[in-house]
Amino acid sequence: MMEDNLKSHGYCYCVRFVAEQVSHHPPVSGFYCECKEKKMCVNTHVWTKSKFMGMSVGVSMVGEGVLYLLEHDEEYVFTLPCAYARSILTVPWVELGGKVTISCAKSGYSATVTFHTKPFYGGKVHRVTAEVKHNQTGNIVCKAQGEWNGILEFTYSNGETKVIDTSKLPVIKKKIRTLEKQGPYESRRLWQHVTESLRAGNMDEATEHKHRLEEKQRSEGKQRAATKTPWKPKYFIKEVKTK
Repeated sequence: MMEDNLKSHGYCYCVRFVAEQVSHHPPVSGFYCECKEKKMCVNTHVWTKSKFMGMSVGVSMVGEGVLYLLEHDEEYVFTLPCAYARSILTVPWVELGGKVTISCAKSGYSATVTFHTKPFYGGKVHRVTAEVKHNQTGNIVCKAQGEWNGILEFTYSNGETKVIDTSKLPVIKKKIRTLEKQGPYESRRLWQHVTESLRAGNMDEATEHKHRLEEKQRSEGKQRAATKTPWKPKYFIKEVKTK
């Protein structure tokens, strides 16, 4: 009903998304997302580094993305925050942390977004602050603060303010092909037996399915190495930078 209601008010657009693991060592994934109606698209590559920190697990997102605003012919290059799984042995919860940079060479503007991790004692969770500046003059044109999954307040240099409650933004359920129509290497089809076992609470069976899948992939990797056949992604190509 929500989707129909949004369509009736002209708020619903088609967003297409595809992701693919393009490398195993290191484990790099490529992402592409587009909305033709809004004339914008995003291209991203990222790989993760994980580390244990007592009762938490930290994941660093190594890589960057580019947001293309086709109507303005602008490219915004951005980095990604770190993610943390807290209280992994009790009641797990997730937060973001670290600094994200966003820059556009054509417009001459850049932004720094800081995701603040919760202090050990007190403090708010999911807090975020941000500044947008004009690079040539160094003037701060906008500041933002709030919670990235809650209320965000934007204050502009001319005194104007805006408030967005992200928790009230509509979430549309994504549409995906059925397993029968998915390719043999698509994640949902490839890991379906592991997923089914986890949902059934059968950890031993899930581990066995995972082991079989990983052994099969190792065997395929050895065959490619023996024949000197490189892995070829389906949707992405490696960009070769020239001097």
